Amino acid sequence: MTQSSVIQEIKDRLDVVTVIGRYTPLKKAGSSYKGLCPFHSEKTPSFHVFPETGTWKCFGCSAGGDIFSFVEKKENLPFSDVLRILAQEAGVQLHEQRPEVRDAKEKLRKIHAIATSRFQSQLLTSAEGKRAREYLARRGVSQETIEHFQLGYASDGWEHLITHLKDKGFSLDAIIQAGLAIQRDTGGAYDRFRNRLIIPISDLQGRVIAFGGRILDSGEPKYLNSPQTPLFDKSQVVFGLNFAKRAIRAKDQVVLVEGYMDVISAHQNGFKNVVAAMGTSITPQQIKLISRYTRNFVFAMDADEAGARAAWRGVQMVQEALSARGVLTPSSRGFKTEKRMLATINIAIMPAGKDPDDVLREEPDLWASLIENAIPVVDYTIQRIAKENDLSTAAGKSQFVHDLLPALSKIGDVIQRRHYIGKVASMIKALDSDIEESLRQFERAERRYSASSRTHKPKSLSSPPLHKPPHHLAPPSDATLISSDEEPPLWPSATSTAHPSSDQSQAASTSSPFSIGTEEHLLANLLYHYQKVLPWLDDELAQLELSPIYGEDFQDPVNRAIFDLLDDFRFDATDQTNLDEFMSNQDALIYDKFLLLWEYAGYMESKKPKNIQFHHFQKDIITSLIRLRADKLRKIQREVTILQKDALPKDEKERMAKEVLVLTNERNKLKAAVWKFSQSGRIANTRRF
Repeated sequence: MTQSSVIQEIKDRLDVVTVIGRYTPLKKAGSSYKGLCPFHSEKTPSFHVFPETGTWKCFGCSAGGDIFSFVEKKENLPFSDVLRILAQEAGVQLHEQRPEVRDAKEKLRKIHAIATSRFQSQLLTSAEGKRAREYLARRGVSQETIEHFQLGYASDGWEHLITHLKDKGFSLDAIIQAGLAIQRDTGGAYDRFRNRLIIPISDLQGRVIAFGGRILDSGEPKYLNSPQTPLFDKSQVVFGLNFAKRAIRAKDQVVLVEGYMDVISAHQNGFKNVVAAMGTSITPQQIKLISRYTRNFVFAMDADEAGARAAWRGVQMVQEALSARGVLTPSSRGFKTEKRMLATINIAIMPAGKDPDDVLREEPDLWASLIENAIPVVDYTIQRIAKENDLSTAAGKSQFVHDLLPALSKIGDVIQRRHYIGKVASMIKALDSDIEESLRQFERAERRYSASSRTHKPKSLSSPPLHKPPHHLAPPSDATLISSDEEPPLWPSATSTAHPSSDQSQAASTSSPFSIGTEEHLLANLLYHYQKVLPWLDDELAQLELSPIYGEDFQDPVNRAIFDLLDDFRFDATDQTNLDEFMSNQDALIYDKFLLLWEYAGYMESKKPKNIQFHHFQKDIITSLIRLRADKLRKIQREVTILQKDALPKDEKERMAKEVLVLTNERNKLKAAVWKFSQSGRIANTRRF
């Protein structure tokens, strides 16, 4: 079964009204169903579900899509998880094309499950485990919490766990691969965790994938974690998130602490929205994982300098990872895109000499007050930087302002920005306009640096290799990638009905084995040329007064997932990781689609005439994206037309009339962008706008 047929079969088998109706009550309203939008507060229903098309649309907050996008948005889950949930509900079998990967990971999960049970049994029943039980009693950890977090104890022996796992049928190689044993140089292996309190680390589904071990005697390291394994990458795991995710979403707030015991103590005392990073500082991947559930971060930090440094690193990471790259602002040459914060960050400082665990155990009410009254990060930043500079001297004042400019530049709200500019100016007895000018100079320098950095080669995939589809994939002649209800691509295959533009007509092969839709055509080019295209694309769209490209531009759920992964990859991937390797670690459905798109892009690259330059791809990409957005507007227009045919109350008719006006304005905006682009000589085809 192909990628598109799996998705379509799931949609065909599931009733969109039933799926969405589990999350929000729906009532029949003519040919659609309506209810209160589950994504924003409203008193009058503006959320509609269309059974005929299998889509949904909120005319209040403008969100919309299919059942996949709805569950992704509502459950804050990645596409691969939503695919499994809906496939299971629909009774659609997902065939794993890489059984060796699936089986290897399943074996490691079984090893971890058996090890967890062994560790917990040793804690609760063994004589050796008494010391660990006494330690937990001193820390005030209850029996209920021990069972909830599956805490355990690793006995002080060199091969106790190895022997136990071997008796269960696992090979020594598998135990080493799971990170539970360390190979000796002289042969054989020994247990990684010995005489330690064991804290299981779980994935979002609650499956144990690693362990943390706290030493019970003096010695180093105080905490020992599992190494990186096929199941566990500490940069992408947040401790306690499997327990905290519902509370985080309900409170729309996450509290970040440093250690395992801080999290355990918080949850025991009823503060269930508390999690910890898996290292000395939080990573971009961890932040993006948390941001599925909330954009409101509170850092609970120790009052000492070490705690301040740790929180400061975390704050800077959140600011970078959750800065929007798509805020349009006027500039001397039209418009530009700037980064603005998409998160609220507050700082809760513990009393002197106490860490979060101390406060939680001794004064839970104080903890609640500290979190509730946490100070905004900009105020904290101003306080911290002010302490580091002598504000009585000209040099100190200058350095103070210089160090604050990165934080001030990320304040998107105009009122808040002016408030903090005024506050900084008052502290150094300067004019607001002086701070504003320094900020303008800083932002100009940032833009120049950003522009110059695009000329440097990004990491990985310097010359993208052409992939040969694995044997389990259908041959290219059978590959159909067309998304439903789309215009043909600008750069078509022989099976497409589009008329190629004048400067690209020779690039279309008369014997192309691919049948491709606009979404896949655009995505293939973005994947193949992402190092050159993506840094350029946002600024080009800004000049056209259009928002940056984002996942919601792709209506096919697999395409949307691939684009979002590409967006993550270009910012988060290590120097040692290439795009193919990154995608190969994703769900099989995603990786197989990626391979087909890559094959298509490589095929078209091999067939293009020698005189075709890279700017032709730029033309193609802009035109394809505008066409996709025009297609999306037409679909929304059809949904509005369906509603207008029903007998609507007066207020509904007025709302639909306003929606028609909004759609018309959006369509005119696209037409204006096409005209502007065509006048600059950069567009290839202006049909159907």
